[in-house]
Amino acid sequence: MPDTTDTDVLVVGAGVLGTSLAHHLLLRGTGRVTVLEAQTPAAATSGAGAGFVGLWAAGYADFLTDTDLRLQQYGIDFYRRLAERNPDIECRTHGNLYLATTEPGWSKWVRPVLGHPLAPSGTRELTPREVGAITGGVVSPSSVVGGALHPGGIQVSAGRATRALAASVRQLGGEIRENTPVRGLILSDGAAIGVLTDDGPIRARRIVLACGAWTNRILRPLGHQLPLLRVVATRVVSPPSGVPDTMPTVMVPDLYGLWLRAHRSGLTWGNGDGYSPAYELDDAVGTEIRPRYPQLVERLRERLLPGLRELVPAHDLRIDRWLQGIPCMTPDRRFLAGAVPDVPGLYVLGGDNEAGVTHGPGLGRLMAELVDGEDDATQWLDASPYRLDRFAPDRFPTERDVAAAMPARR
Repeated sequence: MPDTTDTDVLVVGAGVLGTSLAHHLLLRGTGRVTVLEAQTPAAATSGAGAGFVGLWAAGYADFLTDTDLRLQQYGIDFYRRLAERNPDIECRTHGNLYLATTEPGWSKWVRPVLGHPLAPSGTRELTPREVGAITGGVVSPSSVVGGALHPGGIQVSAGRATRALAASVRQLGGEIRENTPVRGLILSDGAAIGVLTDDGPIRARRIVLACGAWTNRILRPLGHQLPLLRVVATRVVSPPSGVPDTMPTVMVPDLYGLWLRAHRSGLTWGNGDGYSPAYELDDAVGTEIRPRYPQLVERLRERLLPGLRELVPAHDLRIDRWLQGIPCMTPDRRFLAGAVPDVPGLYVLGGDNEAGVTHGPGLGRLMAELVDGEDDATQWLDASPYRLDRFAPDRFPTERDVAAAMPARR
């Protein structure tokens, strides 16, 4: 029979997950690979990411496992290689620094990082004075009780790294169609065989939805709904003030999950005050590629900024600009990577749990093996923890139910 498909694998979404998947499919020689993007690569959540890449399973997030740790290390190694070809992804290799501002914060958050069985080689405790020195004087020693350093952690520009991956896809012979939103799926005898776009149908042997907060919108007509909690997340950028780019990324869990890093001589920062579940906002969440909720920025200004000024007293923390994205959480804070039950030819790669940049390269490799294989097995890593069918179909009927089930970070 003649081949009536337009491509072998169709990936919906050119964020860090979709471009990484396409990149790894092409490295495997899968065949024709096409990525459809509603706007441009990194136009949505990936472009708003803070760009931290670390070994979060080694003491910071105890719901992650040694399997996730392998994904994390793969991501660190991948971006280092990518930076050799693409220096503009702004890869900084100065580690991840976990700080405590109180003794309870030290006991609950930082000491477990130091004593974790998966702690990487070179993990070490820092005194307040050493914290001040390693941050180039950005963090005031008087504001912390100490810290723990993972020396192998890195940071990248999430948007630039995603666009570098998109360029790699094209260089490897893949196609990225920009400004091509997917309007629906085409089914034949219950199997997914293509998608509908404004330019007409596109038929494929396999289809992977890597479109984050927009995944359930495409699945809903099929009677499927994945347990995804959409969260609007805010990242603030402050003006240049002489911040050294040698500063490690900084995590301060006892300041409601504060994260802080150098950004072109200034700082970029945020914490839980700049976040909100979609159900607490309005029905417009997800109708635009990039959300705009200034009330979350004002909440950061009111609640976080006073304490942040004590931590970072000598640098400009004015809000020069801000970005928002829509990461998606799952009930167990694990990723979604696998086949959609009862819909042959259809897969999902998602549930980034606000860690898509770290895990994107590894998840792309893992998913490429699944999509390219004949069954659900992979040779590199056990994919079973990420199967979609680990959740009963009706167990989480609403996003509030997903939020109620999520484990806390420690």
